[in-house]
Amino acid sequence: MIKILIFATMPPPIGGVSVHIERFLHFSKDYQDKVNIDVYDIKKRKLNGINSEKKGILILFYSFLSADIIHIHISNNFKILIALIAKLFRKRVVYTHHNSRVNHPKIFKYMTQLSDKIILVNDKEIDLKLLDRKKIEHIPAFLPPYEFKELPTFLNEKIEESTFVISTNCFKYTLLNNKDLYGFDLIIEAYSSFITSPNIKNTLLIIVDPSGTTQEYVASCIKKYPLINENNFLYVSEKIDFVSLVRKSHLTIRATRSDGDSLSVRESLYLGIPIIASDVTYRPKGTILFQNENVKSLEEEILKVYSHQTVISEQDNQNFATKIIALYQKIKN
Repeated sequence: MIKILIFATMPPPIGGVSVHIERFLHFSKDYQDKVNIDVYDIKKRKLNGINSEKKGILILFYSFLSADIIHIHISNNFKILIALIAKLFRKRVVYTHHNSRVNHPKIFKYMTQLSDKIILVNDKEIDLKLLDRKKIEHIPAFLPPYEFKELPTFLNEKIEESTFVISTNCFKYTLLNNKDLYGFDLIIEAYSSFITSPNIKNTLLIIVDPSGTTQEYVASCIKKYPLINENNFLYVSEKIDFVSLVRKSHLTIRATRSDGDSLSVRESLYLGIPIIASDVTYRPKGTILFQNENVKSLEEEILKVYSHQTVISEQDNQNFATKIIALYQKIKN
């Protein structure tokens, strides 16, 4: 039996990394004869097991001492301290880098030196020349949902009234080079043009932001396009199960101006829902790409999906939990 202590965050809030951790802990139930996994939520200061939640420094200390492997899913520099302490106690260290970029090359390189294995969820845009390639593993972060939660009544009713539903979401309002990271402005402009096309009727664009931080920004974008109104647009600021919305949508859009291995992209692929995404990074097989910052390109792809002109021959939607478990076994042996 291999004991693993993961340092990360658990929902809430809902985000790509926290959802990955929650699902991985759930899927580890199927491997209880091989691994025993605890997750220490660094924000809530709580230790999460498969069927338990505990608080207290002694609980964390015991879990740390008994662990064979310390697995770090933290983006801030606190990860260095955790890795250093783990190595002092002769623990194996695994670090998962969830971004497609390296914002601090020196810290990233030091982290790779401290770690026994580095997991990259996207290895297409990271310069690996100065790194030990033997330590690098490419394992996308996607794990399929294990449950679907009921959507709010108002949302279900709105969906039922529509014949073509487009959904998109974000974590919170974030700027990249003074532009909206999630590209809501691109989506809204493309949608406004799309609904003026001949024979386009009864459509609905749903923007989900559980943080509510984009509300004013989205409202300012909507004002530019009078044809977008409460009949064909909905802004959702409460926490919902987005994957349940994806399942009821006809199309999802990921118009990000920068990205990693997007959970929402892989969820759409897994559920067989067409997904249009910007070409700013590597996207899994089956993703429909549009040119980043090109509203016309996005509109054209929306029209193709609407008119059933898009043909997807192959999709990349596997469950990567088994690869992580196999990596633990490889390290321990």
